[in-house]
Amino acid sequence: MEAGIRALLFNRGLGLIVLAALGGLYGIFAFDLFQDEGSTITGRRMRIELDEFLLYGSTLILLLFGFGFNQHRGRLRERTKRLRAERDARDLGYHDPLTGMPNRRAFDEALGKLSPSGLHAVLMLDLNGFKGVNDNHGHGVGDALLRVIADRLTGAVREGDTAARLGGDEFAVIAPGIANPEVAKAIAARLAESVARPVFVEGRTLHVGTGIGIALSRAEKLAPAELSRRADLALYAAKRSDGVAWRVYGPDLEA
Repeated sequence: MEAGIRALLFNRGLGLIVLAALGGLYGIFAFDLFQDEGSTITGRRMRIELDEFLLYGSTLILLLFGFGFNQHRGRLRERTKRLRAERDARDLGYHDPLTGMPNRRAFDEALGKLSPSGLHAVLMLDLNGFKGVNDNHGHGVGDALLRVIADRLTGAVREGDTAARLGGDEFAVIAPGIANPEVAKAIAARLAESVARPVFVEGRTLHVGTGIGIALSRAEKLAPAELSRRADLALYAAKRSDGVAWRVYGPDLEA
């Protein structure tokens, strides 16, 4: 409250209005703007005529209204800037700065929001040959490659799916409400095909592949950590199997 009062006292616009009000009040006494033929000059200078007071009051009200409106607009602008800054900070907390994809935090929260009913799929994937790109061409080319792959993965999933970058060359996809396991395999096929296409960066033609692990959550609600663990196991199995782009989790992988 005291800070608000101090802000008003030191407000330049309000100070100008006060000066204008004092100047106008002086002018009413010093000058007779509207001639009154029925009064002597001395009498006119000794009192404030009604017409001059009305002009003064109307002008002062308009100035105060303009000041208040300008202050209101300023507060709205500040509020909008603050909300935008908060939204940007929140977005940074949920998005990967390199690719703009949802990050691990966003991925974990999306996992936690999966419905306990229905069939859902979690797909984990990483890139085959990415380390060679970094070693041979540098991290700048590697980052450019990751951005291209991120765009492709985002375009390969269904509307409503979540494609995220977990870090490095690791990505993940959440496909909620699928009709059957074949849908998850079809998504994996599209993801593998999109990664396998040549990538052109700075005059270079780059080739990478991917392994994909698929975990399915059926009618029971699996904990997010368990779904991720199962998808990781399936990913490792796919990468150990030559010529297999994806693998679906099964109890045999626990051995």
